[in-house]
Parts: sequence; structure tokens; C-alpha cells
Amino acid sequence: MDLVLGMKDTHPQEVLKKREIEFKLRHLFSSWGFEEVETPTLEYYATLQKVIGDELKERLFQFINREGKLVCLRPDFTTSIARKYSSDLIIENKTIRVFYDGKIFRYPSSPLRTESELTQMGLENIGDNSPAVDAEVIALAIIALQEAGIRDFSVDIGHVGFFRGILNASGYSSTLQQQLKTIVKTKDFIALKNFLEKNPPTEPMLVSLLLDFPFLRGKKEFLNDINDRFPRNHQFNNALERIRKVCDILSDYGLEQNIWVNLGLIRDFDYYSGMIFEGFSAFSGSPLLAGGRYDELFGIFGQDRPACGFALFIERLVEVFEKSRPDINQTFKSYTIFYPPEHRKSVFILTQKLRKLLQAVIAQEQNDVPFALKLSDGFKEYTWTDLNWDTIYMQIQEVIKNG
Repeated sequence: MDLVLGMKDTHPQEVLKKREIEFKLRHLFSSWGFEEVETPTLEYYATLQKVIGDELKERLFQFINREGKLVCLRPDFTTSIARKYSSDLIIENKTIRVFYDGKIFRYPSSPLRTESELTQMGLENIGDNSPAVDAEVIALAIIALQEAGIRDFSVDIGHVGFFRGILNASGYSSTLQQQLKTIVKTKDFIALKNFLEKNPPTEPMLVSLLLDFPFLRGKKEFLNDINDRFPRNHQFNNALERIRKVCDILSDYGLEQNIWVNLGLIRDFDYYSGMIFEGFSAFSGSPLLAGGRYDELFGIFGQDRPACGFALFIERLVEVFEKSRPDINQTFKSYTIFYPPEHRKSVFILTQKLRKLLQAVIAQEQNDVPFALKLSDGFKEYTWTDLNWDTIYMQIQEVIKNG
């Protein structure tokens, strides 16, 4: 039987690694003062329509419910959390720190990316728009990758203000601005060159800037060399200053090694308004995490609040871990105890004691066997013909301890 396009079955070892990562991240986020929330799997299309771009609208799983209304499987968590906390009665100036863990659903963005169902785990810091919060969220994203066992990775940070500044200085209509954004996001350099030749911006210096836009990447010092390439307006200046402040804080945290400034970074969601970032590994062609500041999102739903957050893609973390660390063969070991019917009661008590010590034990009754008890881990077997029920528990524990 064929699977639905974009869906996959997950084998036990992958599930085991997913749960291990989720367990570690739950502890990490909780230890930083974030509380777990859950949001509905379904949202009204009218809710999402307010905040997502045209490209993502084409990737929604949508259908008509029994009430005749158009609903969608959630494509992300941030929109649902913004809807929730925009309508809830919350004390003014109260900071909200929440995290989540669950499935999102989107049609693939290209033939090379066939995922339609993904596990996202992330967090949101709501109520503070300071550079310190941006830095804390990015720091947590870096530490989360480390906790997940990802060793070689980079986190690119940018700012929405750069591309918004280009669009505002270009003199383009809203239609041309959308065309330009689509071309830049897909990194189609031939189409970009043709577009600029056909539609020259009113600010001439933007031509060379746009042609180099996907390559405006470097360490923090790179910002000192790029100033003269931007038109002098408040959007570019504010974006540069914000990135410098956040980078300084991350340097104080000792996390600058994994940080790269990427002024050509553009996110899939249109609700981002400030700092944006993505995490990458050479072992994956897709981002491991993505996030940013979205101070304009809450006002669309109701009460306006600044916010910043990120989401990790758990299946991609598992994939990178397995590819980058093939020497680590993680297995979940279970044991099977075979026994004749006359020992049923004693074996049940025995297996319950073993399970309480976090051992996975399968009890399998067999007739006409030449033993009183047999223990197997799938590779080795240990057999007892004469049993002392007072000592067998300790004997099995010793066998398990010695492998």
C-alpha cells in the first residue's frame, strides 16, 4: 500500500531518538522558565489567511468541515499561539514564556523537499521587544541543537529590515515587490538578473546589492564592511544596530562560534518583523530550526504584543544525528522471559518487578519446554532448570547488568 505523498512511517529506533531529544528539550526549556502549551491541530482558514503569504497559502492542507467552513491543518504553531494570547485576558506588561511540541502539516515547498508532516518543538517569548530577549531566544536555539547531539552546525541571523528597506527604496509596485521577493527566496540568479534589467529600481545602488543579496554573509566583523552598500535610511541603520547588539550579547554568552550574520536571509512566513534566524548542518539540505521576532503578528488578532521565538524540526535533528554520528548505535534493549504454564503467577510478579526498574520485559508462555525459565535479549540466552524464586530476581538483574 502506498503512503500519502509527504507522509512517512517511523521505525522504532528513530522514534526512540525523537523521544530522547524531546525529553532533553522539555527539560531545557522548562529550566529556563518556559511552560508547555498545546494548540488545536485545526484552525480556520480565515485565521491563517490574515498572516501567511501567498506562497504558503498554496501549501496548506485545507478542507470544508461539517459547518461548511474552510479549515486547515496547522502549518506552524506561532500563529495559533498568537491567536490564543491575543484574545486571552492577560495582565498588561506580563511576560509570557511558553513552549510546544507537536505536528505541523504543509505541502512540500519543492520537489526536493517531500516532507508534509513534521514534528516541531519550539518556544515563544511574548511581551518584551529588547535585544536581550532576541539574544536569549537565539542562545536557547543554539543550546537546544547542542542538547540534541548536533555537533557541527551554524545559526545564521539576519533582519527583516534589510529586505524591507530594499523594497521600500526600490520604487516598485506591490506586485513587483512580491515578484522580487519570490525570486530572491528561490535564489534564481538568472531570473533575478532578468528582473532587474527589465525593472530597474529607482535607487541605482540596489542593483548590485540585490545581485549579491544571497551572499551577504560573514562573521560579526562583516557588518563593518557592508555599511556603505546600503542606502542611508532608518530601516537599514536600525537593522544593523540591532544585529550588532544581539551579536555582542551572544559573544558575552560565549556562543559566537556558531553564529553567522546573513543579511540575505528571508523567512517563509510574512509575519516576521525584526531579527530572523535559521540553523543549518552540512548533513541536511533543509533548516534544522527557524525563528525570529514577530512584533506585528499579535495586533492582527487583537491585543498587540511584541514576541520572539523559534521552532526546531525534530525529524531533521534525528537525520543529522544519525548521519554525523554513525558510530553511535542507539538501541532500546528488551528481554523476553519464556516459561511453562505452571510458573505463570511467579513470572508475572517477577516481570512486574523488573519493569519497575525501567527494563522492557516480554513474558511468553510455552508448553512442553525442558526448562523452568529462559531469558533472551535476542542474541544471548540464559536458561534455568532449577529455580529458586527468592534469588532469581537478583540473578536476572546480574545478567542484565553484565550484558
